[in-house]
Amino acid sequence: MGAESGADVLKILLSFLLLSLTGCSHLPSWQEDAEVRQVVAEEPLLMHTERLANNLFSSLAPIEYGNLAVVSFTELETLALSKANHSLNMLGLQLQESMLAVSTQRGFNVVEIRAANQVQLFKDYEKLLSRDSADISKDIDVRYMVVGTLLQGNQTTTINARLLDLREGTVIAAVSDNIPNSVIGLNANQIQMKHNKLYRSSL
Repeated sequence: MGAESGADVLKILLSFLLLSLTGCSHLPSWQEDAEVRQVVAEEPLLMHTERLANNLFSSLAPIEYGNLAVVSFTELETLALSKANHSLNMLGLQLQESMLAVSTQRGFNVVEIRAANQVQLFKDYEKLLSRDSADISKDIDVRYMVVGTLLQGNQTTTINARLLDLREGTVIAAVSDNIPNSVIGLNANQIQMKHNKLYRSSL
């Protein structure tokens, strides 16, 4: 009799727990935190880039509704992708993807500026995204833009991210962070400083 009573109590507690969890769930609304679906990113790089994206949007004050877009993060000095540093380029592209994901989860109306006017079919795959301006619509209405720069040092790479209001021409949120070079495929032995310039040795 005691065992049955204990089992009944356990069932009641489990039912109460499930009801509590169901009551706490909600859909994300404009500029509110989205429901957490991935607690910890499995990849170290993704963990760093998503943390930066969350920090940028969590520091944002209330703003008017408008379309948001994200561009690739580039080198600080040249404001372009590096011709010699593939790892840094991949970091800039992953930061763009993480910003797109987090801003969408937080309820922003995100537009994909790389979307072409039509799907392109190839033998082994299909694609819609393009970097050819001739393929992309020129009638995209964007109010907010996420931009960023990368500065690589001996041990870490500094990332600077900003959210711009294009209509007002102002910076409405900004954040900086450091990522260890080992996370993006570089270590101290592969990077050397000579005459105030960074040189990457061969692997």
